[in-house]
Amino acid sequence: MKIYAVPMILLFLLLGCKMETNMFKCSGIPDGNQNLAFMYFKTEKEGYMFGTYTLFKELTEKQLDYPNNAPKATTEANIYKTTDGGKNWVKIDSIGNYSFYNNASVNGNSVLIKRIDSRADLKSHLVRFDLSNYKISHLNFHFERMGQIWSNDERVFINSKNQGVNHIYSTNYNFEEIDSVRVSQVFKENAIKLDDDFYILTWEDELYNISKQESYKLPVIARGIVRQNENSILIAGSSSTDENEISLLSYDIDNKQLKTINRFKGYSIISNLQSNDRLITGFIGNINGLFTEYDLLYSIDKGQNWQIKKLEESSYVSPSCLVDNIIYIYSGGARMQKIVLK
Repeated sequence: MKIYAVPMILLFLLLGCKMETNMFKCSGIPDGNQNLAFMYFKTEKEGYMFGTYTLFKELTEKQLDYPNNAPKATTEANIYKTTDGGKNWVKIDSIGNYSFYNNASVNGNSVLIKRIDSRADLKSHLVRFDLSNYKISHLNFHFERMGQIWSNDERVFINSKNQGVNHIYSTNYNFEEIDSVRVSQVFKENAIKLDDDFYILTWEDELYNISKQESYKLPVIARGIVRQNENSILIAGSSSTDENEISLLSYDIDNKQLKTINRFKGYSIISNLQSNDRLITGFIGNINGLFTEYDLLYSIDKGQNWQIKKLEESSYVSPSCLVDNIIYIYSGGARMQKIVLK
């Protein structure tokens, strides 16, 4: 495999490109003790959020005299829905003693997501939420350490490490049976599909073709991948030699060639890459004290040119969701940023 590096790439400003930002308070979501893990907007108006509400039991004055006494907590896994673009939310499902996590993917009219039972030694299991009827199904299998979730038209796949051994588990959409195959790679980030193959990043900083079991070593510390176009994958990573540089690379799946398309000096973190037919977005930032401060990075021409814009709330940028030319960002405290890129 040949790697083509561009010696110096400038950040092009797109003339006429505009960004409209609207920060607003959300009604129906608690502004405290609510950890929101995953967001999905089906349309500009209709959206869903999955999160965990934690309720701490108050300690008595006598209990407060003992510093080792910690307040007991109970958790509640909640699903919220909006039909007006995030301004008002309604809780449509809730189950006690469970927590939702951000290991999730969307296939058709279903959200596949990781849920943990806090009463069962934090064992994980797979949940499918049907957007058409709000029905929840769960796979009758407990994962010791559940990782990424991906799917095609017929099967759902789950990466998990059980008893020290990494496996890819698979089941049908009715969750009627489960199979597994052992793999040596350990995956990070979500898998993406191009043609009939699934690609994912490994913790060895490789781009791994799951279908063909092929690995491609990357020259960066890999942080995320998205579909760039019909035959290319966009890979984001931090430099292994410069802690204040982020690189974007493009991998052509047809000729198996990798090239660097952009470098961003002065940034050490990139996260939450997303793409659709109109936009590619991500958050690029640096650690500042106890927080990480992010800017919005985006392209409207499939990665040829890029812009960086300041966010109204720069520290709370997760979860987020890209739909059409809009990115919704949950900004903590029951607040939402709606950014329209045009």
